[in-house]
Amino acid sequence: MINDEDVYGPGGDAIVWVIDGDCLYDIAVLPEYVSMFTESDEIIDVSEEYPDHDGITVRFIKNGETVEDFQTSEYFATILLSEPQVLSLFDYPYGHFVESPNAEFDGEKFIITNRNILHLPEWQPTNPNAPKEYFDKFK
Repeated sequence: MINDEDVYGPGGDAIVWVIDGDCLYDIAVLPEYVSMFTESDEIIDVSEEYPDHDGITVRFIKNGETVEDFQTSEYFATILLSEPQVLSLFDYPYGHFVESPNAEFDGEKFIITNRNILHLPEWQPTNPNAPKEYFDKFK
């Protein structure tokens, strides 16, 4: 069983949880836990097994096997249990500007809703997922 402090960390992979296009939660997830969030095919509430925890405990399952039990806040657990779209912020334009809930995802890029970023670059220069031709135009 793990909790929020176990999975968050500097240098982790930036991930966002999206429901109906709205970015609801984003964190840097340590590499060893990324697949738990991105590859599990079922998440269930198992809070009754952990009565001493103040929040909600969810169980990540992949192919019928338990991956991990995760204790977190009611807010984050509710998102996890709602079958969100889980995306890497580095895989899409403007992902480096996402600060939930002030962003939306249109299926191709992130739209920042609390400030104008159109004059800023879509991709960070160090992003290995950015299309090579994007940076060629700045040479």
